[in-house]
Amino acid sequence: MSDTLSHLTRFLVVMFAVDALGLGVWAILPATAGIRQYVLLGTLVVAPLIAFLVTYGPEFESP
Repeated sequence: MSDTLSHLTRFLVVMFAVDALGLGVWAILPATAGIRQYVLLGTLVVAPLIAFLVTYGPEFESP
């Protein structure tokens, strides 16, 4: 159970960190920038993927 809790904690921390970074970049861009909506969408899509890879990627290393 402790292992599951540590994985969940790591997943959430990484996901929120990537979201915060993406939202920070989104806030810096001017409202007229066309790329702004893609940054927001990309952040929300990519954050869980990065969090999953950081959390569970090391367990799939070959010996």
